[in-house]
Parts: sequence; C-alpha cells; structure tokens
Amino acid sequence: MKGIVKKYIEDKCFGLITDENEEERFFHISEVVDKEMFLKNWSSYSYLEFHKESPKIVEFHPTQNQKGLIASKIELTNQVLNDKSNANKFKAIITDFNYDVESFTRIVQGIKKGNSAPFGSTAGSNGTYRNGYPDTTRELNLSFKKMNDIGWGKIDVRSLVLSLNNRKKITNSFVEKLRGKLIGKEVEIFAIQNQWNLRNDSILIS
Repeated sequence: MKGIVKKYIEDKCFGLITDENEEERFFHISEVVDKEMFLKNWSSYSYLEFHKESPKIVEFHPTQNQKGLIASKIELTNQVLNDKSNANKFKAIITDFNYDVESFTRIVQGIKKGNSAPFGSTAGSNGTYRNGYPDTTRELNLSFKKMNDIGWGKIDVRSLVLSLNNRKKITNSFVEKLRGKLIGKEVEIFAIQNQWNLRNDSILIS
C-alpha cells in the first residue's frame, strides 16, 4: 500500500501515515527500512500544510492491532504525490461536489499627503489611513480521488459550470442536482500549468 507521512515526532520516534484511502496509520521509526535516509530527508516525505511542494510517497505493509491501523515495512520512493508536472491523464472518482462561499474584508492602507482620508476609513499613524472593503470568494469545488494510484485533489469549476449551463449564478438546488449526478462518477483528469482539468467538461451540464 502507498501513503504519505502526515506527522512525525522525532523525539518519540513515531508518527502517522495517511494511506491511499485517506485513513491514518501509526508507524514507528523502526519500521522504516532506510531509517538514515528518512531522518536526513524526512521533510521531503512529509505532508505539511504550509509546504507548497508535494511530498514523496512511501510504500508499506498495512496491518492493525487493538489500537488501530499500522504501517510496517516502510519503503521510501521517489514518486511525488499529486505530481502536476506530468500531463498524462489518469482515471479518478468524484468524491464530493460543494459550493463554498467565504466572506472577508480587504484592508487597504494609504497616505493622506495633506488630503482628507476616504469616507469610512480609520486613522493610522504618521498621516496614514486604513480602509476595509468587504469581499466574497465563491468556489464550486469538485473533489476527486485517483483510482489506480494514491492521490486526490480539487478543481474549482464554478466559471466553467456557469458557462456550460448558460447561468449567471449558482443556487443550492442547482448544486444538489449536479451533486447527485457527479458523486461516484468515473472521470479522466490531467494537469496543465499546475492546475487539474477535466478531460470531459460535458459532465458538468445539468
């Protein structure tokens, strides 16, 4: 089985591996075949939220005990998780389809230069002002999982869905209609310019 190291606590010599089914497995450093290589380069094999680069994949023997799932006989590989430099298409299963709306405030800071500050702004120091502008991001995310290998991801298809369906906005009923049609569906995906793309966009037509 394949997986990625999600967490490693060096002083305790154990950590967690997320397997290809996105389940967490406990592992101990004694189960890593090339311990020296792992300890020297463990960040290359670890999935860290603040890392933009994808980690390298490990292969292991899946087992379990009374406490839960375990990874043993762990081998290091050079395969990169979700490698978008390879444009070859692959088969995947759609696992979720959600409309995500997030509101936030953009803060703009400026210098008065002897003029009055814009309406609604707050005074800063040394002749500056700050103004907050409400903004909203909208994403229609299609989540997928690779069928024949480890890997998963999301594609924001909002603009594409609006265009294909000749719509101006997304509604909850429209999302639910497409959601029922898409979840569990087999698709082909490929990468262009570090972005996932659907090979067949027509599946997004309601």
